[in-house]
Parts: sequence; C-alpha cells; structure tokens
Amino acid sequence: MDRLHGMTWRAMSAQRACDLVDFWRAVEWPRTPAQVQELGEQVGWTPDEDEMMENAADALSEPAVPIATMPTGETASFNFWVTDLVRGDLTAEASAFLNDQYTLLVREGSSRWGEPALADGEHASAQWELEGGARVLAGRGSRAVTVDFTTPQYARVLRELGE
Repeated sequence: MDRLHGMTWRAMSAQRACDLVDFWRAVEWPRTPAQVQELGEQVGWTPDEDEMMENAADALSEPAVPIATMPTGETASFNFWVTDLVRGDLTAEASAFLNDQYTLLVREGSSRWGEPALADGEHASAQWELEGGARVLAGRGSRAVTVDFTTPQYARVLRELGE
C-alpha cells in the first residue's frame, strides 16, 4: 500500500501475481471458460457472468477477470489487475507507485521464467513465453499494472500469426 499525500493504492504482491500465473500455467489446457471459472475458485476468484470471474480476494479497485474465448469455445486468454486503478490526476507519486509495482512484478517473473521480451514507452510491458506454451504479459498501463495470461492454444495461434 502506498499512502503518500493522502492517496492510498493497493497492489497484490509480485509473488502473488506470479503464483497466479504459475497456477494457470500448470493447468491442463484446453479448457472452456466455465471450466476456468471453476478452477478460479481455487485461487479465490469467483465466477461472475458467462465469461467473467471476480477477484475479490485481493481487494483491488478493479476485481474483474474477463475471459476471452477462441471460436472453438476454448479459453484464449484472461487478464487480471495487479494494482488498483489510479483515478484522478496522475501525480508523480501515482506514477512512482505504478513503476515500483511493475518493476517488482518483472523482477519476480524474471526470477521464475527467465528474461522477458521488454517493450518500453508509455505502456511498458514484459512478455514471457512459458514452458508448456502459455504466454504471459505484464503491463504497466497509464493507470494500472495488469497481467494477461494467454493459454498455450491461443499463444500458438498468435505465434503462427507472427504476434
């Protein structure tokens, strides 16, 4: 938690975020969104609507975990928030908070999965191609840090498309 100048932002620990990725990486893919929702309960996520989960366990301002589906009905990817959404003016303190959380996440991910492909700029990101074929992207957006998990099936499609 960051309490500079009366602002309070929460973040899950980098360890928790990477533990979540490791949990999903260990799953036998492919799975349907309904199966993913069921598995999500093991990490404290609850099913919410057809292709959504809710991460109330980490008490962040944005608990939504949307699931994207391939035309086959298999899960393609989902993403989750690692930090609160920074609202209002983007102060130096807010930017420092997001930078710090992103840096911790990339450091933890690198210690587990090796060196990522890095993209700098306004929306910095770190991408790992995981053993087993899954792909994970840690993103430092303008107002939050997020993780996108791409299943091995969809990551293969993206690689074939050159993405």
